[in-house]
Amino acid sequence: MKSIRPFILFAVLCVNSSADGTEDNGREPHGDRHPVEMVLSPDFRIGDLRQMPGPATHPGLTFERRDYSGENAIEWQVRLQAPAVGEAPLYEDVKSADFVVQFPSQRSETLHWSKGSRADATDFQPRVEILSAGKPFTLESFGGRSSDGVMPYFNLATEGGGLVVAVGWSGDWRASFETLNDGQVRVTAGLKRSRFKLQGRGQVRLPSVLVMGYRGAWLDGQNQFRRLMLRHFTPKNHASMDLMPVAASVHGMFAFNATTEEKLTALAAHIAALKLPLDTFWLDAGWNEGGFPRGQGNPNADPDRFPHGLGPVGTAVSKSDMRLLVWFEPERAMRGTRLDRERPAWLLAPSGTPNELRYMEKDGFRLLDLGNAEARRWALDSISQHIREAGISVYRQDFNQYPAFFWHTGEPPDEVGLREVRYINGLYDFLDELARRHPGLILDNCASGGRRLDFEMMRRCVVLWRSDSCWDAKSFPRNVQAMTHGLSHWLPLHGLGARTTDDVALRSGMGACASFAVNFRDPKAVATIRKHLDRYLKVRPLFATDYYPLTEWSDNPEKWLAFQFHDPAKSEGIVQAFCGERTPRGIHTLKLHGLDPNKRYTITDWDDPAASAKRSGAELSNAGIEILADGVIRAVVLHYTSCP
Repeated sequence: MKSIRPFILFAVLCVNSSADGTEDNGREPHGDRHPVEMVLSPDFRIGDLRQMPGPATHPGLTFERRDYSGENAIEWQVRLQAPAVGEAPLYEDVKSADFVVQFPSQRSETLHWSKGSRADATDFQPRVEILSAGKPFTLESFGGRSSDGVMPYFNLATEGGGLVVAVGWSGDWRASFETLNDGQVRVTAGLKRSRFKLQGRGQVRLPSVLVMGYRGAWLDGQNQFRRLMLRHFTPKNHASMDLMPVAASVHGMFAFNATTEEKLTALAAHIAALKLPLDTFWLDAGWNEGGFPRGQGNPNADPDRFPHGLGPVGTAVSKSDMRLLVWFEPERAMRGTRLDRERPAWLLAPSGTPNELRYMEKDGFRLLDLGNAEARRWALDSISQHIREAGISVYRQDFNQYPAFFWHTGEPPDEVGLREVRYINGLYDFLDELARRHPGLILDNCASGGRRLDFEMMRRCVVLWRSDSCWDAKSFPRNVQAMTHGLSHWLPLHGLGARTTDDVALRSGMGACASFAVNFRDPKAVATIRKHLDRYLKVRPLFATDYYPLTEWSDNPEKWLAFQFHDPAKSEGIVQAFCGERTPRGIHTLKLHGLDPNKRYTITDWDDPAASAKRSGAELSNAGIEILADGVIRAVVLHYTSCP
């Protein structure tokens, strides 16, 4: 057996030590230092670190360390403090991470990463890059939202284990990976653009960084990271499944701008009488004055459609024993709206947009500057009033703009990136204060569907709408099937639901959450939803357990697409497999993962539940299980449990 050399990080480092629930180790100013070693054990465990990775190029940087020893992970939060006396320095190309990782093997390093959300069928597509010496591989976000184009999560895999690196920043970031020699890879990450001074003893937070060492194959690292995200980077005010609604969306019956107080109160009462196992009443865009999208910037309910505000709707939903979810978009203001008329000084205008985004300039889009404390306080007060009056349980924040083109407009040469930094700082303050004011409130982060999925946002919010490529896309249902396959590599809590009640739509939209935008006055649709919920709710917790892709990712409906969720503690799991009408006819074999070879499992096919089969874990892992393509669209669901 080949000997394994220690896993080493060479880095500029800085730490301190005290503890809260995650061993939050305080702060220490970061001066100029030479790179030092951080040695990990041969089994890729992160040891007793005295210092944290970070650059030594800027005075005033401080690092706050948090240890997640159960998952072999460390996070550092970065802040920049202006000097107390003297002239402020010019901060250029500020990085939150700059270190060299020394792998124990001389073999090539493989970088696993994923596309982000762009509202198309390839959203969250897994990608692989074989790093080569002297060729830096750089990834970055687009347009000012952290997972627009690229997900800010990366798995550097090598022989025997690897290192996951994540960037915590809800604006624009850039990360680079460069093979050096002898198994070394240099990793840098931080702001995409920075050239600014801090005046008046100011302090700002910068992108945070999360690293996690793991032992085993790269998929072992992905599942370890999913557990890390679920345990430490998920809101803590509810249990994980309680954070994720199983909802009745009103928009299967009413268009965004057609909702009214009368319609919604009547619908809430009707759904309550059906006694379906739904826990949330979902009211999306269009309820505010002027409707969607032209009314963004008018904070109140439309007085003609909701003469008493949202209060009566909240009362009706409360009587139905459901939670009320309401959509907001506080960061956008359109031309002629109340914010545009009354508070123009709070608003930023775009410039320099590419042709495909020129509509933001032509249509008068404005951005409410959350870096402005007064504007932020106004938004908090306005939204808090709605939450109190309507009894809102789930606050849904959308964001349908590319903020980078607003932040960069009119930037002075010594303030490049500073407006973005202050804005993202303000965004975190806004969300944290909203959670403080309303302790039981669930925060949902949409952002044009899945475009702010960095770990700083995920620790504050859940994601209930992962992409605007949805059930009305030409690529449906493969688009949503492929998104579950891709996004599940990184995040355990996400899902979709369905707009129709056929098996393919219902099964394609399964996940940790679901929204059903169907006609609840149609008895046939209700009966189908009831049958689906009876099965789905039994397996729903499995979507937050270990994940294994069983086929390669594909947006081609002619190819099989399959994946597995497995709970090792309960010896239970679910397999989903999808094919299209033109998938080559015949039998396809899927080999399962994570099973105990000595246990026997009962497998139930949702299409033929009476004909359950029993197979050993060894059989299912080695020989696999067979599924059939027979010239029709199929959405196979296999639920397995261990035999007593």
